[in-house]
Amino acid sequence: MRFADDRRILISTAAPAAPRLKFRREVSRRAILDGAWWPHSHDPVVEVSNLVAALDARQVPVTKIMLNPAGWDSHPRRIEVAGRTVRIGWFTTLDAELLIATTGGDQRVDLLVVSPDAPSATADAAMTTASGGSDALTAAAVREATSAQTPEPPTSQSLAEADWESEGGQVSAIGQ
Repeated sequence: MRFADDRRILISTAAPAAPRLKFRREVSRRAILDGAWWPHSHDPVVEVSNLVAALDARQVPVTKIMLNPAGWDSHPRRIEVAGRTVRIGWFTTLDAELLIATTGGDQRVDLLVVSPDAPSATADAAMTTASGGSDALTAAAVREATSAQTPEPPTSQSLAEADWESEGGQVSAIGQ
């Protein structure tokens, strides 16, 4: 997938909201993930603006962000936050659940990106694992660990079948 070089600088017009963000207690240069971020929507202008403002508050003045384009409504190249331009690079080769942010001083922050559509229990588990797990934990490992912890909710048909079975009914194959 190729993206045009769009030189426009976009500014979020949405009211600022506190991002759902969780960091490791102790910063370790050896850690693969520094924490996790659970955006509220698929709008990168709004969500990345809120994230950058939150990172600024933590004394991490981000100038560049790398994301995978999958799961985002648009792919802006530049956004304005707090009077400065933040560049966004879209890389299909980057894990879809990883954000890499860098500062002008070459400080780097790697965050697990939890889908805005994730159920609360799954998102909470992923954020806790990413911010408190092993230093060698990758986004893919967090995905595997949390998908095993939080089973898919049953469908309405399976609930109806379970009720039928528990009341003495039996689901049988057609033609038996």
